[in-house]
Amino acid sequence: MELISKTKEAQQNLPPIIVAEEQFDDLSDMSERLGDVLPEVSAFLERELSRAKLMPLARIPREVVTVGATVEFVFGMKGQPERLKLVMPSRDIAEGCISLASPVGVALLGMREGETISWSTRYGDIRWLKVVKVHGRH
Repeated sequence: MELISKTKEAQQNLPPIIVAEEQFDDLSDMSERLGDVLPEVSAFLERELSRAKLMPLARIPREVVTVGATVEFVFGMKGQPERLKLVMPSRDIAEGCISLASPVGVALLGMREGETISWSTRYGDIRWLKVVKVHGRH
């Protein structure tokens, strides 16, 4: 099963996303590498990249989540905002970071402050998150 339904109706309900041109190739390569170990995350990332608007990093508005941005978001019904830095996958993910090799990391990519996205897990559970604030890129 995959993380996001590919129906036209589901696609139309997704918020638009922006991805940095300079990061696109690395993200696409990463999606391919994840295919064997995390196929659901790979498919989710591939889908997100296919619908993303590409823009030079310097022109992406500050309120958009990019790789390297620290973002405050609410995940599901927890209600407690979390503040994490979106990073590429590596063996040692530092505390306070979230990897793009996770469904939450993929969901955050390209989102704007105030936007919400939802997806279904491979078990059919619905997950969602809302971006509260983008605190900067490093």
